[in-house]
Amino acid sequence: MDTTEFVILRHGQTADNVAGILQGHRNTPLDDTGRSQAHSAAKRLAGTHFDVIYSSDLLRAFETAEIIGKAVGLTPVPTRDLREWHLGELEGQHSKELWESHFEIMNCFLEDKGDIPVPGGESRYTFEKRVTDFLEKAAEAHIGQRVLLVAHSGVLHAIFKHITGLGAGRCLPLSGNVSYNSAFRYADGRWRLRCWNDVSHLTEVRNSMTF
Repeated sequence: MDTTEFVILRHGQTADNVAGILQGHRNTPLDDTGRSQAHSAAKRLAGTHFDVIYSSDLLRAFETAEIIGKAVGLTPVPTRDLREWHLGELEGQHSKELWESHFEIMNCFLEDKGDIPVPGGESRYTFEKRVTDFLEKAAEAHIGQRVLLVAHSGVLHAIFKHITGLGAGRCLPLSGNVSYNSAFRYADGRWRLRCWNDVSHLTEVRNSMTF
């Protein structure tokens, strides 16, 4: 087989998601709903063969990955490369207030408006390059295998843009908590998107747009 198959999940819900607090690199844990969501995802994936699980090393993602890992018989490999966009001085602030004080940055979460610096954090392009460099390296390292990635909404946006070639000025897709997404990467470098933001394994979902 000359493809690498990726299944990509966002982490489960956190208290900051519910409160509308921008998380970025804040090391927030799952709340009770988030853990239930992770178990629902684990139930869906139980019996599916994966060769490796890579997860953001931030707690909300790694907790999600550990719950799923128990269902599929793998221990997640933590990596900083799958961390959320580092939002610097904006982290820990309420999104409603940030829409007023940093509209241009906040709008980047919904639309691709090109590169933008973040005070004390990563520029958008620096963040996206970190994610897509990891994705391409993983694809080359696991040709013929199925890889599970557990990460964050911003990471999923970066991956979606990379595999679809979504250009500037376009709206970005929703990525609900523990949403199921999948794609193939061919050995010649071509990508094919299989599905995006599938939350059919959940009975109740909050599609939070906070990072």
